[in-house]
Amino acid sequence: MSRKETVVHIFKDGERNITACRLDDSENISLNFCLPDIQLTPLHLLNTALGQCLVELTLRFLERRDLRATCLMSICTTVKTTGAVRIDGINITLTLPLQLSPDDKVILIRMLHQCPIHAAITGSVSITLQICDDREAISYYEQNLSSQMSANISHVHTVSDNAIDIRI
Repeated sequence: MSRKETVVHIFKDGERNITACRLDDSENISLNFCLPDIQLTPLHLLNTALGQCLVELTLRFLERRDLRATCLMSICTTVKTTGAVRIDGINITLTLPLQLSPDDKVILIRMLHQCPIHAAITGSVSITLQICDDREAISYYEQNLSSQMSANISHVHTVSDNAIDIRI
């Protein structure tokens, strides 16, 4: 049986209001989902919608416990491509910058099951959810995005310094 995978990685830092996305195995991290439409397939859109919902629920969970509201959500959708194309399964990995207690993990998983997109596809698609802590993965995104944001800020200053005020 032939299969195809589509992966979307969503990073969100609630404290600094930074959101970023990376598709499949790309090295490019796009700030605020600024992705060319040509790259997006319906599976990317499903992964993005599911991921955004789960990320928001995760940030609420972390904020309520006065924990650092930052996470990385990776959603991998596997599709069977022979015969009728069907979603074979969805693997979700939630990466946090800290380790949760077993009780907190259970509560977080219950919260994540409240996502309406997750609820709509549960039962017809096999969904696995894994929660892990990996400070290195989180810092990789933070460093990449910090350099992108400072490049964008310097570009804005360059453009505005040379701007001409025209009034009609």
